[in-house]
Amino acid sequence: MADRVFCIDFGSAYTKVALRRDPSADSQLLTWPNIDFCVPSTVAVDRRHGTKAKLAFGDEAADLQAGGGIEVYRNWKKSVFLTPANRRTEQSPLEQLLESEELLQLANKFGVARGQITYLQQLVGAARSLIAGPGGRVISAESQQQTLAAALAANFFYWLRQRVLEACAKLPTTGLKYEEIPVRIAIPAFAHDSDRSHPGCKLILEALNRAGWPVHLEQPTVAEPDANTIGILTKASNVLSKNGRINLGDMFSKGPLITVLKGDAHHPTYQALVIDVGAFTTDFAALAVKPDSKSILTAGVGFSVVQHSVPFGISDLDEQMRVVLKVDEWPVKPTWSDWAKVQQSVYSDGKGYRAPGLGRVVGGPTDSEAVQSCLGAFSQRLAKEAVTFCEQLVPASIQELILTGGGSSIPAIREALQNAATVGGNTYVKTHAPDLKRVKNGPPVDKLDDHFTRGGSALGGASIFYEKGYY
Repeated sequence: MADRVFCIDFGSAYTKVALRRDPSADSQLLTWPNIDFCVPSTVAVDRRHGTKAKLAFGDEAADLQAGGGIEVYRNWKKSVFLTPANRRTEQSPLEQLLESEELLQLANKFGVARGQITYLQQLVGAARSLIAGPGGRVISAESQQQTLAAALAANFFYWLRQRVLEACAKLPTTGLKYEEIPVRIAIPAFAHDSDRSHPGCKLILEALNRAGWPVHLEQPTVAEPDANTIGILTKASNVLSKNGRINLGDMFSKGPLITVLKGDAHHPTYQALVIDVGAFTTDFAALAVKPDSKSILTAGVGFSVVQHSVPFGISDLDEQMRVVLKVDEWPVKPTWSDWAKVQQSVYSDGKGYRAPGLGRVVGGPTDSEAVQSCLGAFSQRLAKEAVTFCEQLVPASIQELILTGGGSSIPAIREALQNAATVGGNTYVKTHAPDLKRVKNGPPVDKLDDHFTRGGSALGGASIFYEKGYY
């Protein structure tokens, strides 16, 4: 149990950090000049000046361009959490050819002795062993990427810790020793095992330790969909009763859930469906309250969470859109901040973007069909994932829909997910999402601000909801 905690939401594009400074203090996002609370998760390595490389992080690294002795690493979270294929047993194309029946037939046709084919096979095997070194295992590209990601993570989290402590030093004086406050980190649901055995989970916790963070002893990790759900539904509030125990009734009092918690006979069950479209993953979570939940307000039982993360997000859309917009042909390659403008202008506003040095607008009317096709294919894949997730859920008498993450600000994606969530006749008493407008005679809406749209997982992960000693 921790009275105070930091929570890091390590995103592929941006990292957010929240702090709960006291058991009953609201969780808050830490901010920095120029970048507010979203820190670019970018690392750059400058090798232009001698043998000692210079590292840059965050906004300093984000606008650097790779080349000329500068290496820029973006979206490296994928290399952390996607399990490397270092145990693959399939053969290389050359090995498959050498052992194929077709090659033997061809050798017979041209009079090549079987012994010569065997010798060639042994030669390739020897070359493979030589490359692999002791142990005979070839290190896969994925393994190399994860080794690199481990080094990037340790350096990035060390840098982040210094920035966090600097930000805390500017908070109102409380006498707190911020350097001693433990940290919890939000990770994809597919990597959040109860025994923390997933390679990516182990890597990220080791990186935090190497960077000097004191890790939360009881629950160092929390699944991103789960944390996001708690952050949104509690609005980052943390409440204790007079007896010092957690007061979930007051924490969830700002939404329809309280109707069920108070025992309304007409609305005995509740469920919140949360979909978070991030850069690396899209996260799905359903927080439900069982009918027999009288003890929830005091003991915290009765809640159930179903969650799922898929490694598919806005970074995949970016890759597709760069091809559609022919970015390789732009005379001036877009920086990180330039691409953020492309995302807003092309993905969200549909107005197009005037690319520097190109002399014309891209993503506008002339590219409309290709852009919409790209957005449509991406949105439909997410919608299919949403339908699959929803099919396993049991409908409740009161349901809320919550759409978060940077991707939910894109109208095409948001609308596709809203439609997917209603498949099977599901209805929602309230919908939470950014840039949402209430339709006449439609259900209530909650227009989420950026703090909850993008910072919900960090805020929720810092919640006292996860401190079991307070129940």
